[in-house]
Amino acid sequence: MAGLPAARSQAAFDIDRLLDGTSTGRGNADCRREARRYVANATITLFSVPLISRRCVGSGYAVVEAANRADGRTLSIQFGAGSPRSARGLNRLGFIQEAVVEEPSGKPSESGWFAFMTTSREKNLDQAKKALETAGATIPYTGSQGYGRDGAFESHVDRLDFPSHYTWGDIAYLVESARGAMSAGAGAPRRVSAAAGERPATFLYLVRQAMLDASPITKSAVVFSGKQFTLDGRKTKDSAGTMRIDALLTENHTGEKTPFRL
Repeated sequence: MAGLPAARSQAAFDIDRLLDGTSTGRGNADCRREARRYVANATITLFSVPLISRRCVGSGYAVVEAANRADGRTLSIQFGAGSPRSARGLNRLGFIQEAVVEEPSGKPSESGWFAFMTTSREKNLDQAKKALETAGATIPYTGSQGYGRDGAFESHVDRLDFPSHYTWGDIAYLVESARGAMSAGAGAPRRVSAAAGERPATFLYLVRQAMLDASPITKSAVVFSGKQFTLDGRKTKDSAGTMRIDALLTENHTGEKTPFRL
């Protein structure tokens, strides 16, 4: 155990430096902070017919902090969500924090992230029902952290286990515990180098950039957990005049596509 701190890569120290950098400057007049809280409702449908609806089956929050620097600015973005204690047998949660250093031109020059979420072992409906009825002593989590500079990224993926009595209500403790467990790890990193001319960055940062971009169609290069993705976004307005972004995240190596809407 005494040798573990020395085994940490330089990237691990850079991740800590970036993620902690904005929080230390919160008293600075040049630091701006925005926060939003969310509540999730759910409806179970069969052939598009609603069967059961439940309110407040989950909650979450998003935080954006921007701090000006002499050589640009730093953006820190957090997003977390999970099921409450009142959700019988259901204990799912996730958290992600990113920090990006922007040059005066607005382009990202340095990026870091830390993320973890519960992992589901269930493969079918019967296993899912059993998981709701009988909780184990521990719950498996998948964690990821990474650092990138000038298009080159280094990241680590870890498997974590925490007692099952910890839920979304204990997110502050879980973040601290997961980050400490991953910082002590000494696994081989995954390395990714972007193509010439690309400036890939982290997921939440590029989703925010797409929302702020005035263009109706956006395209960005994303790096996460040692993999490269392409984030395509298309903006439309619904019947109420609310702007929506239909996004498609494509894993470059496998071509696997994940659609989502903002």
